[in-house]
Amino acid sequence: MDLLKSIEESKFSLNLFLENRFDLAEKKLAKFVDCSIYHSLGNGLLLMIRALMSFERADIEKAIEAIDKGLSLIQQFRGKQYRTIELIFRMNGYNNNLCDYTEEQLHAELCYAELIMIRAILCLLSDETLTGKIGGLLRIRSCFSIYSGLYRFLKENEDNRNNSLLWQEFEAGVCFGFGLFNLLLASIPAKLAIFLQLAGLNGDKEKGISELIKCSKFDGTLRSPFASFSILFYQLIVVSFIGVERIDLGLCERIFTKLNGKYSKGAIILFLRARYRLLNGGHIDESVQLYWRSIRSQSEYKQFHHICHWELAITNIFLLHWTRAAWHANKLYEESKWSKSIYAYLLAVCIEADKSGDTSKNNEAVRILMSKVPENRIRIAGKSIPMEKFCEKRALRWLQMNNNKKDSEETQKLFLPQFELIYLCSGFGLLNNYCCPWIVRPLLEFIDKEWEEFNKGATQSNNCVKAEQLLWLFLRAICLGKLGEFHEAFGIFQEVIRR
Repeated sequence: MDLLKSIEESKFSLNLFLENRFDLAEKKLAKFVDCSIYHSLGNGLLLMIRALMSFERADIEKAIEAIDKGLSLIQQFRGKQYRTIELIFRMNGYNNNLCDYTEEQLHAELCYAELIMIRAILCLLSDETLTGKIGGLLRIRSCFSIYSGLYRFLKENEDNRNNSLLWQEFEAGVCFGFGLFNLLLASIPAKLAIFLQLAGLNGDKEKGISELIKCSKFDGTLRSPFASFSILFYQLIVVSFIGVERIDLGLCERIFTKLNGKYSKGAIILFLRARYRLLNGGHIDESVQLYWRSIRSQSEYKQFHHICHWELAITNIFLLHWTRAAWHANKLYEESKWSKSIYAYLLAVCIEADKSGDTSKNNEAVRILMSKVPENRIRIAGKSIPMEKFCEKRALRWLQMNNNKKDSEETQKLFLPQFELIYLCSGFGLLNNYCCPWIVRPLLEFIDKEWEEFNKGATQSNNCVKAEQLLWLFLRAICLGKLGEFHEAFGIFQEVIRR
């Protein structure tokens, strides 16, 4: 198939995906996976997304099989290559003579790097063996070498660049891959980053963002919308989750403006807009409406629904709407396979906080759910999930406190476990400083009132009461910080540290 036609058809199919027409997008890409490098790339990408959404072994294996076939096809279109072992361990990195490559070979090189990255992600998440992990890291090293070589090639040939559509697609692709790679590497936790640095992998956050912005400006190219979405995901989710830098809301606004209504009914863009409206001014009612629009926009990818239900559970906890929060937590517990342990704990603490129902039935439900928390723990890439460990510890404590009590008796409660969990899941990052006092002030009053009641009826050991008091002070400081009262918040944080 003609290369330009291959790109245009793949672009059309990926746009269908962003507009929620998932099945049609996959069918169109699957037609030419045996002869088109871009159809193979797009098909591998969509199958990877489906596998990560479902986390079903069958979907993961199907995606890996399709990606391996795609890599074999693309290999036929690439230029002269070093052997894999040479490429991985060359001291000066990737050094193919790209000046001698045809446009088709350059595009094949780019697609090969992208598919290797997709394969590495699936390998690291699904293969728990040491061999699998090493294989995944070597693929990442190989991918980074290719991207670095292509990026150097672009820089060295800036004066000779042409304005053909194929060249624009190639340049946008290199900017996207190199930028995204740098951004991902720069966002990896320090403990893991040390091992990647030993393999020669370093990320530059500013470089990553600038290259993604550059890619997004190549209007009409295949990767331009994905660069825009990558920037939004980083700013609205990663930065919010990590919490060590300010979210660039101005950049997000420019990206939304640039998209200019494209994919306006797509589940992904609606979710991102919902999060943006909450972060930019605390427009919680509008945000809730956008989350629901995202849920109702499609029915095939239930996992997109689950992401919205998680956010809606958090927003309803902030609003102290316990029945609604429990409803969303129950949807997650019943439908999602990502972490039933966390969802069981979230549902339990929301039910326990809800004083509107039958006390006896609520106590029984909480007891059953708390006992399910340890049973439902999972492992990803051979590792336990830290948040599941925390939920298990708290659930076991609740069970120990209420070991001999009947459902009709009043149970002993953990102190504000909902807000403790939300903080550890970076949920407080949804509330930007200064922007939503109408949410935070009632929250602060509720936290103080709960501590007063808890302290009056405390029957636990002094150590337990002291721990709960520290949690109360910590949550107070968080709320005061959100209200802009930093001096008082700082003083409380210092007191918590001293104790």
